[in-house]
Amino acid sequence: MGELKRTLNLAEVTFFAAGVILGAGVYAVIGKAAGLSGTMLWASFLIAALTAVMSLFAYAELSALYPGSGGEYDFIKEVVSPRWAYVVGGMVALSGIISSATISIGFSGYLAQLTDWPQTLTAIGIIVFIFLVNAAGIRHSSIMNIMFTIIETAGLLFVIWSAAPAVGEVAYTELPAKGLHGLLLGAAVCFFAFTGFEDAVKLGEETKEPGKNIPRGLFIASTIVIVLYLCVALVVVSMIPFEELAASESPLALVVEKRFGRAGALIIAVVALFSTSNSLLSNMLGSSRVLYNFGKESSRLRPLSYVLPGRKTPVIALGIAAAIAICFSLIGKVEQVALMTNFLMFLTFLMMNATVIYLRIKKPALKRPFKIPGSIRQVPVISVLAILLVLLLMSYTIYGLATGAGSGH
Repeated sequence: MGELKRTLNLAEVTFFAAGVILGAGVYAVIGKAAGLSGTMLWASFLIAALTAVMSLFAYAELSALYPGSGGEYDFIKEVVSPRWAYVVGGMVALSGIISSATISIGFSGYLAQLTDWPQTLTAIGIIVFIFLVNAAGIRHSSIMNIMFTIIETAGLLFVIWSAAPAVGEVAYTELPAKGLHGLLLGAAVCFFAFTGFEDAVKLGEETKEPGKNIPRGLFIASTIVIVLYLCVALVVVSMIPFEELAASESPLALVVEKRFGRAGALIIAVVALFSTSNSLLSNMLGSSRVLYNFGKESSRLRPLSYVLPGRKTPVIALGIAAAIAICFSLIGKVEQVALMTNFLMFLTFLMMNATVIYLRIKKPALKRPFKIPGSIRQVPVISVLAILLVLLLMSYTIYGLATGAGSGH
């Protein structure tokens, strides 16, 4: 068993968190969300952002207290019990792995617009490539993440610039056909574009001064993402009728194509390839760190903690995550599985907020490097509001699953 190496600074943590949030989700869900929210798409994104940020406070406080590589697994183990930690950690790792498979299929779909390569082989190929990048070491993964994050941010700025002349052409406060229900269902869909920041807390063992840098990195990244998403939401419904956005498989490419033709659409398609790759990189890295932590804690799972000499990466945990992801990618269509994964993420956020509240009551005098502001009798108000918002959006997610109106991340 080896130890991971602390090499990441605040900027790299911020890039990692921003990169995974800015990943494939927004390219896939914004059209479907527009069909539900209409010209108030911005409001759905704002509701989703508030829900995500409020849960982010819980992750920030817990990650500062327990800056390991296991993320949610570490939190539950330290606060509740090791048995529950395995349940929660396994759920989080599996959701990340299945998300990786979903993203690899999305990558193959984007690439199919540019080449005629077999989509199944493309999906397997990108998983293998990302495995090799992660196995090369966290420094290589971080460099690739920074490059891809810059590219996908530039892509969203290009979309904003392309559609900016149309701003003011529609009414931005007109409720959709389904009224408030449509707005909230749209918010549930939009929320999937914000998930991913939780992967950054799993870098605690590889980050310098994790008690400070991880919470700061999470909040800086989230602020950047929220501003970008709100701007994108405003301009796309200004440029293209929301009905057309909902019907498109590549809504952001459609927006750019209207301004700059086919060449502009191809540029966004290429950017989407980088975005899906970055999401895949982050998902597999996060899942492998949970499996690595299992190996550190359990003698039966000890091989999972094997660290590649020189590279300081948990290569066996990475290999297992990649192998399982490849198996799911062979299904070809995993929309319903992806929806279930997103439901598990809501459940995870509920657990994290509840864990913060429980720990505040159980150990009020515990020294916390980062503490959620605003409490009533030791209970953080933000975490209570986060639970209520997550429950609200979860109920609309279940409704979306039952009626076919939802979408995966």
